[in-house]
Order: sequence, then C-alpha cells, then structure tokens
Amino acid sequence: MSIEEATTPSRHEPLTAERAYELYWADLLGDAPTFFCVGHACTAQLICACLDKAEQNLRIRPYFRSRRIEDHAATCEVAHPANEPNKEKRPDVFEAERPADHFRRLPAVTAPSAESAATRAGASPVGDTAAAGATPRGPRPGVTPRPSHYYRLSSLVQKFLEHRRDKDLAEAEVEIGGETTTYEALFRNVFRQKAAELTGTRAVWWGTASLRATREGGYYLRFSRPFRHDDQELRPTITLTAKDIDAYPVRKLLRARLDKLIADADGYCVVFVWAKPWMPKDAEKPFVRFYVNNLDHIDVRGPEILEELKNTSRVGNG
Repeated sequence: MSIEEATTPSRHEPLTAERAYELYWADLLGDAPTFFCVGHACTAQLICACLDKAEQNLRIRPYFRSRRIEDHAATCEVAHPANEPNKEKRPDVFEAERPADHFRRLPAVTAPSAESAATRAGASPVGDTAAAGATPRGPRPGVTPRPSHYYRLSSLVQKFLEHRRDKDLAEAEVEIGGETTTYEALFRNVFRQKAAELTGTRAVWWGTASLRATREGGYYLRFSRPFRHDDQELRPTITLTAKDIDAYPVRKLLRARLDKLIADADGYCVVFVWAKPWMPKDAEKPFVRFYVNNLDHIDVRGPEILEELKNTSRVGNG
C-alpha cells in the first residue's frame, strides 16, 4: 500500500515521499531517518522506498509503504480508508520557485507516541505550527485530495513517463507557470522545430544530448538533434555553472547523476529543460541556447529511457 505522507522526528511537518527524498539528499534527514504514519492516533512506522537511490538508478518515484498493515491503529484512516465516491481529479502543480524555508534545518522532536500521534491528528503542540510553518495533514474523509506539488523537473518527468505508460498524456493535467495544460502539450521534442517561431514558448523541451564537465567545475550540454532556422539546423546548448551548482541545495544529487552519466555513458544522455529557446537578434552566426537560472528546471537522464520516449508524439507549433 502506497502512502501519501509521513512524519519524521527531525521535522515539524508532514512530508511527501518526494520531499523526504530531497531532504535526504540535501543531508537534512540524517543517514537512516525513520518515518511514521500521519493517521489518527497511529504510531505505525513506515518505509520510504528508494530513499537512498541516486536518481539515475530510480525506476519509480519514491513512496511510503507500511512495514505491516497490522501496525496501524484501528482509528487510522490512512490504512483503513472509508468507502467514499471517487474524488474529482485535480492537476499536478509544478512550482517555479521553492518556498524560502524549503530546506530550513528544524530542531529535532521526540519520536511519536500514541498520545503525540493523537495530538498530531488534532491541534499541533503549542508553538510548533507557527515556528515550523507546518502544512496541512493528509486527506480526511469528505475532503477532496490535494494535488501533488513538485519543485524539481525530474519529478514532473517521472509523472510524464508514468502517464505515457498509462496512455493518458492528453488527459492528465499539470499546472505550471500559472497555467494549466496537459502533459502531452507541455513536453516538446526539439527535433526540427522552427526555433525563431518558438523563442516565446516556454515548455519542457527534451532530446538526446552530449554532456561534459568544464574546467571551471560546471557542465556543458549540447543537444544531438537540431532546431530548424531557415535552411540551417541549430543544435541548442545549455551551460550549468559551478557557481550555480555550488549554491544548489540538492547539488550532491545533481553532481552524482551528471558524473555517473559522463563515466558510464561517455556523456550521452537525454535532457529535459523547462525554458524558452533563446536566439540572439544580431549575431553574425545564429545559434540557440537554453538559459537555466534555476537548477530545479533541468533534468538529465541516461539513454535507457529512450525506449520509452521514442514513440511519444511531438506537439506541433500551434
């Protein structure tokens, strides 16, 4: 049974598995964090599957699961949900910027007891909510489930791959940049699209690319397949500077992935970037570049996902 949220003694907030994964790789959860159910008066311990796997080794998104279903309290609505009609599906949400305190270190709290679990189900202990900016708990009977919120593009790419396998890309919706669209319309292959007509189009552009490390400690990516411009073919590029990477809270995860791709695949990769293609107006020789000011907006994967991607339809210019 996959579970949406859990708590951990080192944080004053319910965590999604996605957020737990980010905090773990930002060295904010310790080497072996423990997780507990958020259900009413429940003290069941949970496992966060795939927590310690670097993203290049992930085949599914991280998720919480129970060790044993009988560990949950009889009052736990997470393990024993009420029979209710299907709730309305809501779009996933991709946040362009993280909250300012997203990676804030929080003081440790004691492990939950039956009494503290009951407290979590009702009012929070005095001072905890205000001090830690605690977010609302998981779904309650009669409440429409909240959409999933994501900050890193890699999470959205995982959802894209899942919807592709489920063959519902045209129906599955995502809110991104303040607009709601479908996963099918959002993801665009760069191959032979007209660059000059798309410089105002922010999308998740993707394609195969070559990756190399720079002498300054950053990385340089060059797409293998081109945009079109008049009678020319222009292969877009991306530069990730060492300064930007060193300031990135999840830099350990990013560098692990990029260095492994260089070592194992000689830099051959598939890159996804949420950005607009940029072309200089007065350059002697035209070129296309994607600028990535927020490293949450790029995802670089190994070539093994090409099998899943090769039949994904490209969306037209309209």
